[in-house]
Amino acid sequence: MSMSDMGNANSQVRSGEPLYEVRNLTKVFATRSSAIGGKPLIVRAVNDVTFDIKHGEVLGLVGESGCGKTTTGRLLIRLLDPTSGSIVYGGQDIAAISPRQMRALRKDMQIIFQDPFSSLNPRMTCMDIIAEPLILHTKMSRVERREKAYELLRYVGLPREYALRFPHEFSGGQRQRIGIARALSIDPKFIVCDEPVSALDVSVQSQVLNLIQKLRQDRQLTLLFIAHGLNVVKYISDRVGVMYLGSLLELADSDAIYAKPLHPYTQSLISAIPDVDGMGGRGRALLQGEIPSPTNMPSGCPFHTRCSRKQELCESEKPKLREVEAGHSVACHLV
Repeated sequence: MSMSDMGNANSQVRSGEPLYEVRNLTKVFATRSSAIGGKPLIVRAVNDVTFDIKHGEVLGLVGESGCGKTTTGRLLIRLLDPTSGSIVYGGQDIAAISPRQMRALRKDMQIIFQDPFSSLNPRMTCMDIIAEPLILHTKMSRVERREKAYELLRYVGLPREYALRFPHEFSGGQRQRIGIARALSIDPKFIVCDEPVSALDVSVQSQVLNLIQKLRQDRQLTLLFIAHGLNVVKYISDRVGVMYLGSLLELADSDAIYAKPLHPYTQSLISAIPDVDGMGGRGRALLQGEIPSPTNMPSGCPFHTRCSRKQELCESEKPKLREVEAGHSVACHLV
């Protein structure tokens, strides 16, 4: 397949069909031991994860810090190379192609970072930040790039006169809007939203979430929306995947996750949601204990060290993610 064919691959994918088909995705990092002369420590950040992302949907990915959700997002757009597994995008396994071939697909994939300040070059103006991808991926003239930047500023709700300001002159919410405008500049088909509101004040989180929802609807984008908690992804995601210690424990429609969570870990996450709108406070036990070190993974089910319902099988055999109801998959021996 030529690079031009790969660049057009996902234009042939119809709504409702998989844009991404991820199979047995694994990412292992080797880190140095803190002990003098110690052996390198192996971190299995993503551990044999399998899921699809349908064309035009928002898939939410939630879990505690260090569970592998950000690593998963970066693997999908090849900011990181997988250790093993396949990442089929629009019918093409992008885990198996060369960096040169991958460059042909870069314009289809973008990311909105968690920290809206460190992700923006402090020496570049707002206009230059938004226009930079256009220099790399299009043949637009300087005038055309400037007009495109003005158009995107207007779209994300920032005045035209802000174009020549620098990042330090903006609030956190405004900086994230600039990051969104930059991600939209080359009209991508898929965007990873890596905890895009977690660094923002609560008062502006809803504004940014509404903007992301708007751009998804206006531009028919496919999104992977990464967040710490289930309360954030409820109103924006079509389906939700729950990750823990590098593994995907549950995957279902957003409504099903909240109405009938099957995995004990998902139940604990929902119990922790303040019951201000009927979402949380359902009498389930809150999560106890600390997440194990990723350099010393427990045998069997990764959650068994914190699960009050564990059985002997849970300690020795890792459960596979399986569909137990229509569209609802869970990795648990108890279900």
